[in-house]
Amino acid sequence: MTDPLTPAVGYLRHYRSMTRDQLVQAEERLATLAGQQGFFLQKVFVEHLHTDPAAFDKLIKTVKRRKIPAVIVLAQAHLSAVGDSETKVQRLHRETHAHAVAASASPALTLADPR
Repeated sequence: MTDPLTPAVGYLRHYRSMTRDQLVQAEERLATLAGQQGFFLQKVFVEHLHTDPAAFDKLIKTVKRRKIPAVIVLAQAHLSAVGDSETKVQRLHRETHAHAVAASASPALTLADPR
């Protein structure tokens, strides 16, 4: 178990079909998952598909600068590859050594070191 004040950030993809209410609900689910795993969710980075990977790039910089140990996602698919063969979870680990925590069904799935 982690210290309840251990910081984390969230990451999710905003799909065109998502309403504002659905986006708010997704962010609330990330905060709930973070709390269940012993983290305090500081910020959620929302990726719009037409600008991908801009939000993820900002997330990487923030995680490095603040030494944040975890990224919370709703599904592993949010960290899949876009444009090249390296997945976002692989890049996250390579550049920051942070780990990703994904809500699958229940309980949350911690994405292992992808190497």
